[in-house]
Amino acid sequence: MLVLHFGDIRAHPSGGTVGDWALHVQCPWRFDGPVGMVTGRDDLWVYAGPGERPENWSYEDGHSLQDQRFAGFFTRDEGTRSWVNEGDRFVVIGTEQTKRGDIRLDLSDGYAILLFPAGSRSEAWRFFAADSDDHLIFPNTEGDFGISRRKTARMAEWEVWLRLVDAPQDGQAMQAPPTVVLTPDGARYRCGRCGTVLVVAEFGALKDFVIHCRRCDRYNEVPL
Repeated sequence: MLVLHFGDIRAHPSGGTVGDWALHVQCPWRFDGPVGMVTGRDDLWVYAGPGERPENWSYEDGHSLQDQRFAGFFTRDEGTRSWVNEGDRFVVIGTEQTKRGDIRLDLSDGYAILLFPAGSRSEAWRFFAADSDDHLIFPNTEGDFGISRRKTARMAEWEVWLRLVDAPQDGQAMQAPPTVVLTPDGARYRCGRCGTVLVVAEFGALKDFVIHCRRCDRYNEVPL
């Protein structure tokens, strides 16, 4: 998932940094320049060196083509494992959304970020203020829940964004973090509010459980 922050960047109480506004992108996207594409979603899984691709290489190890392209435009913050726009080089000067959910963010100096939803039901993107529970989601499906697969069919590559719910009346809920690991190679269940990985488990192992996220103090329901 691509996470973009806009506005003033500040430290978050749970660690890392956060902007005034955030855009979470789970659909195909592209970063364009004045003369063509700079990079896009699929470059994340392309090894860019040095040398030959290691046998067990993952994009989380760094050295992806996406990292290489971003390095020419942004500064790497190893503490948060993110790319930072220092100065005013990329300023949003215009936005456009189609009825199909396509997004175009026009940036200064002829650059742009484009989003292309490619599914009719799964969450493509969400936009929200840092401390708000009011999220603009496309497509606006019933419930606040999304599931995605990065690249392969292994269960460990699946991520589930949980559905936010009210606190249970009986007060019974699992507490996380620290992350509850039931199956080391299971799917990663993320808080529907802040994205923290709360549980690693097989599908179905926690169906209908409620998990309280200690980082953002929100409750999450496990739907599958």
